[in-house]
Amino acid sequence: MVQNLVNKIGRDAYKKFDDIKTVPIGSTMAKPSFTVGKDGEAKLGPLFIMEKMTNGFNADTANWRYAAILPGGNTMGVTKATNSAGVTFCHECHVSGEDNDYLLLAPEEYRVK
Repeated sequence: MVQNLVNKIGRDAYKKFDDIKTVPIGSTMAKPSFTVGKDGEAKLGPLFIMEKMTNGFNADTANWRYAAILPGGNTMGVTKATNSAGVTFCHECHVSGEDNDYLLLAPEEYRVK
């Protein structure tokens, strides 16, 4: 489970949901995550962060920088920095959101109105 939080730069674009098309440079999404075990206990998961960088940052990720920080504070990876290979799965998944600048959105029935 993740919660999607977006900064002021990207807020207006993000609220368009399926009509985003593109978000402004500097848009940052933070996604704290957690899991719930079979015993019903919630456990903190990684903090995922996406930031739309300037054109030319990284064509392989459509200029998105991905980062993941583990619950204990260790960096899992950052695009073009610490263990960049450790976060390549982020963009591989986000490719399915290409029509919305690579953002994956909650299904309509789960969105806050």
